[in-house]
Amino acid sequence: MALAHNGIIRGLNSIYLQAPNLPANDTVVARDFLIYCQCWSESMHHHHDAEEEIFFPDIENVTNFKGVMEQNVEQHRAFTPGFDKFYDYCKTCPPKDYDGAKLRSLVQDFAEPLVKHLHDEIETLRALDKYDSKRVKQAYGRLEKSLMATDNYRIAPLVFGTADRKYEGGIHNFPAVPFFVPYIINYVFGMRYRGVWRFNPSTKGRYIIIDSKILVLVSHSGFPVMGVSP
Repeated sequence: MALAHNGIIRGLNSIYLQAPNLPANDTVVARDFLIYCQCWSESMHHHHDAEEEIFFPDIENVTNFKGVMEQNVEQHRAFTPGFDKFYDYCKTCPPKDYDGAKLRSLVQDFAEPLVKHLHDEIETLRALDKYDSKRVKQAYGRLEKSLMATDNYRIAPLVFGTADRKYEGGIHNFPAVPFFVPYIINYVFGMRYRGVWRFNPSTKGRYIIIDSKILVLVSHSGFPVMGVSP
């Protein structure tokens, strides 16, 4: 769960850092960035809905303690109003009217309670170590299965692109999939919105020289990756 939450935060950082730095009057880039923000929001919705509908009830059964995850549900509610305003802006803003400062201010309205929740929930889960670890793992397995049942075109490329796959030397297989799945995500599902994924914080790509002094990281889709330095 900590790795999943880290991916959420990495995606949010990418949005916040890049929001004011889009090329002026480039509606294609603005459109792609707004779609990226939509996809991040949809991934968040999916994650927290699955927790409340599947994982939290399972944990109540494991602990025989109704309301054991209630604090986490309340934290969901705390950031939801600001989060919904952000998502609505990303869905309804015409690319020609994109305002990076406005988008940043919307992020600021919900980021603090969201990040606090993401940290606090890990501590709640750590406290479950006194219960049957096998049943807790089974509950988390059901959550993971639900999270994988997602939009392969809009969410899967985001999840793989925000995952820190080099953390602790890459010992964690996260997302936990066979080795070939990331290639399918990148070369098949990622192509529908290929310009969108340039905003991901993680990109396997290659540096190319565009003159004697400048290096640009180019993703597999062929788009420069914004906000990345050699």
